[in-house]
Amino acid sequence: MKRFLSVVFIFLSLNVLGQSIENLKPEDIKNSGKYFYGQSAICDTYEEAEKKARKAMFKNLAATSAFDMIDTGVDRDEQIEKIIESFKTKLENNKYIKVMNVVNDTKNDEYSCLVYLNKDDMKSLCDERADEMRRRFEIAQRKESEDIMDDALREYYWAMMICVAHPQGNKLKVDVNGEHIHAYTYLYEHLAEVLETFDFFISKGNPGEIHEDGISVILNVRAFDKDVSNLRIKYHDGYDSRISTTVKNGKVQLELANAEMDVIDIQIEYDFAQDAVNDMIAIMDNIDKVVLKRNVARKEVKLKPYLQYFKNFDEIQPGEVALGTSLKENDKYYLDVMQNVETAFRAKNYETVRQYFTKEAYAMLDTLVRSAKISVVGTQEYKFLELDNRTICYDIDMQFEFKNHASFIREVVFRFDNNSKLISSLAFRLTSIAEEDIVSRTKWPAECRYALISFLEDYQTAYALKRYDYLESIFSDDALIIVGHVVEKAKPEQLMDRKVFNMPMKQVNLMRENKDQYFERLSRVFKKQEYIDIKFTETEFTKQKSSSEEDKKGEDIFGVQLLQKYNSTSYGDEGYLFLMVDLRDKSRPVIHVRAWQSEKTELKDLVGLKDVN
Repeated sequence: MKRFLSVVFIFLSLNVLGQSIENLKPEDIKNSGKYFYGQSAICDTYEEAEKKARKAMFKNLAATSAFDMIDTGVDRDEQIEKIIESFKTKLENNKYIKVMNVVNDTKNDEYSCLVYLNKDDMKSLCDERADEMRRRFEIAQRKESEDIMDDALREYYWAMMICVAHPQGNKLKVDVNGEHIHAYTYLYEHLAEVLETFDFFISKGNPGEIHEDGISVILNVRAFDKDVSNLRIKYHDGYDSRISTTVKNGKVQLELANAEMDVIDIQIEYDFAQDAVNDMIAIMDNIDKVVLKRNVARKEVKLKPYLQYFKNFDEIQPGEVALGTSLKENDKYYLDVMQNVETAFRAKNYETVRQYFTKEAYAMLDTLVRSAKISVVGTQEYKFLELDNRTICYDIDMQFEFKNHASFIREVVFRFDNNSKLISSLAFRLTSIAEEDIVSRTKWPAECRYALISFLEDYQTAYALKRYDYLESIFSDDALIIVGHVVEKAKPEQLMDRKVFNMPMKQVNLMRENKDQYFERLSRVFKKQEYIDIKFTETEFTKQKSSSEEDKKGEDIFGVQLLQKYNSTSYGDEGYLFLMVDLRDKSRPVIHVRAWQSEKTELKDLVGLKDVN
C-alpha cells in the first residue's frame, strides 16, 4: 500500500506543477507566435465576451494551421470546421483553452476577453490522434491474423475515420509488411476485402419458424469458419421497413413480414457508431461518415430454397440431447424439466414452470422477461454436465429485443441443485473463445475450471439483470477498484494481508471513492440504462501456486484478464478488465481487485498473487 500511495503522491506533485498558471499579458500572447488566440470587442456581459473570443480563436486556428486533410468531397472550409469541432471536447476537458480578462468593468457593464491556446498543446493532441490511428490499425491487423473479422472491421474503419479527422491526415502512414503506405488509401481499399469475408447463411437443420405475423429466420454468420460475435446489420423485412439488429455468437434472428421473398437483403453497418468510445465519439459525431465502395457491405441470402425446411410455430418440439452426447439416468429428469421450460418460454407462460425454480432463480427469470421481449431461437440441443452437487444444462438460445430496437441472441445456461432437483440459477453463457480458454487448462481440476466459468457467467449476467445486491456481496470491502483511469480504495470486509498492483503512472487519476460511493454510482447506471450487455473475449489467467500440500486450497485464487466489450442503451466501451477472485469457497466468490484499463498489460506484470493471503 505504501508503494501505491507513493505513486499517487508523485502523480499529484507532477499534476500540480503542470497546472501552474502562466503569468502572461495580452501582448505576450499576441506577439509571441506561440498561441492561437481570439479577442472579443467590448460586450455587455462577460459570457458574451468569452463566447465571441472563443469563436474568434477557433477561426484563427482554422486560418493559420497548416491543414493537409483527406479529400472526401466535403467543402474545405466546412471540413476544417468539422475537424476542429472534433477536438473541442478534449481541448475543454484538458483545460488547454485559457481565458484572460482584458476589460472587466462591472460598473459600466463593459467586458472583453482574450481566449488562447498554446500551439504546442494543439500539436500534442494531433500527435496523440495519429498515435491512436496507428494503435487501432495494429489491433486490426492482429484481429485479422486471428480471423476475428468483426473486431478487425471495426478497428480498420475507426483508424480510417481518424485519418479523416486529422489536420494532417494526408501525411499519415501505416506499416504493411514493412512498407510505409498512405494510411487512408490502404484502409479504404482493405476494408472492402474485410467485408468480403463475412458469410451469411441459413441452416437446413435449424432455419427458423413460421408464425401468424410472418417468418422468423435464423441466420448463421461466420468469417473464416469462426462465429462472428459483434456485428450490426440492417435487413429489409419484406415490406417497407429496414430493421437494425446485432449478430451475437454467430447467430441473428430476422423477423420477416413477407415469407414470399426470394432473397433477404442485408447491409453490414461497418461504422460501429454505437460502440464508439472516448475520442471516437467526438470524431463520429462531427466527421461525415466515409461511405465505402458501392455494395461492398451488401449481402444477399437466398430464402426460397430453404422455406421447405421451416416449421410452423406450433409444430416445433422441445429440444433433445445433442448428437453424440450420452444421457445419464439422472439427466433424464433434467431433460424433462428443460423441455417443459422451453415449451413455457415459447408460449410465454412462465408461471407454469415456477415449480422447477428456486425462489431466487425464478426472481432472476422474472427480471429477465421484464427487461426485454424474449423468444426462443430455433431448435434446441441440450448438454448436461455434473459437477460437485449440481448439474449444468447447456443451453437455450434466446433473443432479447428492447424498446430502442436493439436486439441480440444469448445462450442461457440453467444450473440445477442435485439435492432439491430445482433450477438454482441461470446465466448468460460465456463466448466460445472465453470458455475454451478455461476448459483447455487441463492441468487445473475440472471443478476448478467450471467454478471459474460459472463465476464469470454470473458476473456478466449480474450486469444484464442489474443484480446490485449480488455484485455488492461479491466485492470485498478491501477491494482495489479501478474504473477507467480512476483508482478507488474501499474499507476492509474480508481482509487480505497485502496486495501488489502495478499499472503505468499515466493510468493513475486523482478521483478516489469508497465502496459506498462506487456502488451508488453503479445504482444510477442501472436505473438509467434499459439494457447492459457485457461480453468477455481474449482471456488470460494465472493461478496462485501453493508452497505446500497444506496450502493446496489457496490455489483457488485467480488473476483473470479479459477483453471486455460493454454495451448499453446510451454508452459502450471496450477495454481490458482484470479481476483477482478468490474461489476457495466456491459458493461465495470474493473479488479483491477489479481494474479496467484501455490498454493491455502483461498479466505477470499486473499483479502478484503470491501476495494474497
